[in-house]
Amino acid sequence: MKILFLGDYSNLHACLANELKLRGHEVKVVSHRDTYMKTYSDIFLKREPGIIGGFSYLFKIFSLLPKLKDFDVVQLVNPNFLSLRPGKIKYFFDYLRDRNRSMFLTLAGNDYFFVRDCMKGDLFRFSEFKVGNKPTEFLISDPDHAYGWISNLNRDLNTYIYNNIDGAMSVLPEYDMVARPILGDRLAFTNIPVELSSLPYSPLEINGPLRLFIGLRGGMEIQKGTARLLEISKDLEREMPGKVKVETARNLSLKDYLERMKNTHFVLDQLFSYSPATNALQAMALGRVAGSGAEPEYYSYIGNPQERPVFRLSPLITDLKERLRSLILNPAPLYRMSREGRKLVERHNDVAVVADRFLNHWNSILASKG
Repeated sequence: MKILFLGDYSNLHACLANELKLRGHEVKVVSHRDTYMKTYSDIFLKREPGIIGGFSYLFKIFSLLPKLKDFDVVQLVNPNFLSLRPGKIKYFFDYLRDRNRSMFLTLAGNDYFFVRDCMKGDLFRFSEFKVGNKPTEFLISDPDHAYGWISNLNRDLNTYIYNNIDGAMSVLPEYDMVARPILGDRLAFTNIPVELSSLPYSPLEINGPLRLFIGLRGGMEIQKGTARLLEISKDLEREMPGKVKVETARNLSLKDYLERMKNTHFVLDQLFSYSPATNALQAMALGRVAGSGAEPEYYSYIGNPQERPVFRLSPLITDLKERLRSLILNPAPLYRMSREGRKLVERHNDVAVVADRFLNHWNSILASKG
């Protein structure tokens, strides 16, 4: 099969592409390499700031177009898969749709429908925009971010793309919850792929202070809740000298970031998610314990396993600091969570498992097209 991944998000498409290439498929990834993360891409495409950057970006896209045809599958990372205005994106979507056999969409980040439902507040108990009916610090500090996603222009583009794709893949339950009523059988839940061969498990060893690790992504600290998690952790470090040590990493390449993570015990991922995403899953694969989203919906989507290896983080938890303090004072449960976390990722997120789900959905849709 000939496959084009257009765009990437936290190494998701690059991870899948590598697995599919090993299986003999012809695969290309076009992306901005996730900026500082320096993930893999076959063709580098990034928009630089300013008017000149915009013109240069458009020129690069038009130069690439002859190489972006005759694929069996084009997999878009988002309805807004190019750093362009919605009207221009629609033009390129139509171009790709007319020159390739099928168009698919990865649901792996904000789009009109997801942000719309987060802002309504009736589907989710919390999100990065609202907790219940109350706006979050992120929405108050940067309302343009949310309202940009649900603008009329974005609504029209996202609706058009949802209506004209052949299929889609949701990588987290919350994206599936939003898109399932719209896409129906065109949507498959796949989970996030993790390349376990590059993430060897090592048993957790705690000899000395509990080492907490927080990855900070420039400009997203309030949005993901990591600023609050860092504040709580630093308070505990001051209050419990010798018991806990807080380590941070900001804007590192993926390779360097994972090396830093290996030498820690507990990874504080994010506060406003229903599910553990890439960062938390990579930590679990390495044998580190992840503090992340672990709502009942997540466990339901993966079959309600008996194990609960994720330390649940949520803005609904009012005693988060005390829960972390209790864990620091009694870290014994972390050894079990470390072992169970690796097993959970092996069962549900191994790139071989997730690639099978992508292939099955592609093949099913292509067979129905004839």
